[in-house]
Amino acid sequence: MSKKRSKRKPKEIDYTAEGIFDKNRSIVYVEHTYECAIFVTKADEFVQYLQKLFPEREFVLIRNDQGKIQPRPGSFEIEFSQHAKTSRHTLWSGIDKGPPRRDKFPKFDDLLPEVQKVLKKFYPDVITNVEDELNEDNN
Repeated sequence: MSKKRSKRKPKEIDYTAEGIFDKNRSIVYVEHTYECAIFVTKADEFVQYLQKLFPEREFVLIRNDQGKIQPRPGSFEIEFSQHAKTSRHTLWSGIDKGPPRRDKFPKFDDLLPEVQKVLKKFYPDVITNVEDELNEDNN
C-alpha cells in the first residue's frame, strides 16, 4: 500500500495578532519563483545576513505572501517592514534583471542603508551601534 503525500500549506501566522505581535520582530517579505533552488536559497541567506547584523532583533521571512500569491516567472523581490504593524518598504526588485540569473539577486550590503533607514525610525540607538561596528570592520 502506498500512501499519497499531500502537500500541506504551511499554517498562516498573523504576526499582528494579540499575543503574537512583537515590536522587535521585523518582517522580510520575498516574492520569488520556484523555477530554480537558488531563489529559495537567496531569500534564506538575506534573512541570515540581517540576523547576523542585528542579533537583538528577530527576522521572519514571509515567502509569496504566505503562499497566497503565485510568484511571477523570474521574480525575486524583497520588501521589509520594521515590524508587522508598519508599512512595507521595497528594497529590491529583480523582475526586470537578468539574464544572467545572478543579476536578479542584490548584493546584500547594498540593501543595508535602506534597512537601517527603516529600522532607524523607531530604534536609532541600535542602528548607530551597527554603523559603528561596520565602520570598524571597514578600517
